[in-house]
Amino acid sequence: MGSQMKNTDYQAIAAEKKAQQCDKIPQDWRIPADKFYHSAAASVMDVPLACGLLSETEARITSDYDATALLGELKAGVWSAEQVVVAFCKRAAIAQQLTNCLTEIFFDEAIARAKKLDQEYGAKLSLSRGGKPLPPLFGLPISLKDCFQVRGHDTSTGVCCFVGEPAAEHSALAALLVDLGAVLYCKTNVPQSMMTGDSDNNVFGRTLNPRNRLLTAGGSTGGEGALLALRGSILGVGTDIAGSIRIPALCNGIYGFRPSVGLVPHSGVRDLGPSGTDGVHSSAGPMATSLRDCGLFLKAVMGADAWRYDSAAVAVPWVDNVQQQQQRQPGGRKLRIGVALTDGVFTPSPPVRRGLKQAVDLLRGDSSVEVIPINLPDVELISQDLISYVTLSGSDHYYEQFARTGEPPIPSLQAGGLLSVPGTTLQVYFELNARRAAAAKKYLALFRDNDLDAILMPPAAHTALPLDLWTKATYTGLWNYLDYPAVVMPVDRVRPDVDVADDVSNAKFGPDDEQLYSLYTGPEQYEDAPVSVQLVGYRHRDEALVKVAAALDSIINKKGI
Repeated sequence: MGSQMKNTDYQAIAAEKKAQQCDKIPQDWRIPADKFYHSAAASVMDVPLACGLLSETEARITSDYDATALLGELKAGVWSAEQVVVAFCKRAAIAQQLTNCLTEIFFDEAIARAKKLDQEYGAKLSLSRGGKPLPPLFGLPISLKDCFQVRGHDTSTGVCCFVGEPAAEHSALAALLVDLGAVLYCKTNVPQSMMTGDSDNNVFGRTLNPRNRLLTAGGSTGGEGALLALRGSILGVGTDIAGSIRIPALCNGIYGFRPSVGLVPHSGVRDLGPSGTDGVHSSAGPMATSLRDCGLFLKAVMGADAWRYDSAAVAVPWVDNVQQQQQRQPGGRKLRIGVALTDGVFTPSPPVRRGLKQAVDLLRGDSSVEVIPINLPDVELISQDLISYVTLSGSDHYYEQFARTGEPPIPSLQAGGLLSVPGTTLQVYFELNARRAAAAKKYLALFRDNDLDAILMPPAAHTALPLDLWTKATYTGLWNYLDYPAVVMPVDRVRPDVDVADDVSNAKFGPDDEQLYSLYTGPEQYEDAPVSVQLVGYRHRDEALVKVAAALDSIINKKGI
């Protein structure tokens, strides 16, 4: 076990940890070399089904359902919990070999728990047939970002000094999910510090994007994004302090929901900042292969008395009143969607512009939606203040952690500039709080004056980028600063002969904008990169946002509510 590690050199620690991790994948779950010939840029999305490791049943279980549908099959007894968990453990093992997306692997424990669930609830799975009542998430495999504590396993968060320190107890969310009947089976990779857009660290290495391995899988929940894209999971949990759920969602073409802070229990999550600093808070939330699975997760968690697990949890109930939540109804009030084409700081690249226009045109053509053009105020100042909040004490705390094993900062952390931001004074901290209160009033007025149900906008000025180049998070970080819920939904992918690069003069907002805009060189380098949109709701009205997002998803992606 990791607790036996006594090395203090980061390279020795990493080598030992990776060897232990590799041993957790059974030999007969390893991809034969002759089944995996791919160029560096090629998608590996076809490999899980083509490599021959999954049985027909395992391929069906992991390919044919979202979490909502699979949960229905589990509760109906179509599949046993053991069948489902084994299938996802095996597919997660395949995803790990393709993209390096996992950290902690505990397949044996998961399979044992699935067997126990099957035995406990027996053949009579429904109450109507005389069986024991089933828990809400009975037998459903759920993956977790590495920062969530899982008893008996490390929470290294990509920093070598935390390897070999297995958690004594579950984090609040892990405990809640287990009580709801879910099966935890793996944790997923993050960047060193969890504060960059590339999931790369000195412990486990870099997670690759399965759709194009020359592009980032995103961060900080990048391992989760890659795992979900390859369907080694269909429902996972990440955290988000500036876009760490939504950035990997857009990079990997999945759904990612950043809830209001506190709606999902967060205690027992390792944050790498100094204990006690109080600024912009991280939020835990779902990542999934369908929008309705994000709703499934939030409904289950918000209906489970989360305050019993976490003293900081916000007890907002899930109402489940369709009319109250203003879901689309024939003859009812139209949904009023504010559309922001840019954030006023960075100009969207050609595929991002096209994806948003495509979505907006579909909404304009639907009689249940009214589109209202809006501008987002003060985003550049807000972005600067967000950076000040997440670096309140400066960089010494990070450097102290790295120095314990001699590990260097990863390239994307250096490039992002967070390590060079000085700490702040108490007076400046007060000024930050005053500006945030003023911004909150201004954005409340934006919602109320336009009578908005939600705001639609890009989740970033670009798609997934080449490695180590993601340095800005203005489009996502704005909503962390204000603590507004936001969801990323895929709408398309970069298309050859359509998404051609144009002149950098199209960047509207100055030299930094031009530099970022110039990174898009055309569809060749960005082959198969997903194109997504971001939908934002008002604080603590997360259920309303789920309902509005479902309505828009049904129009944009032709998916039923």
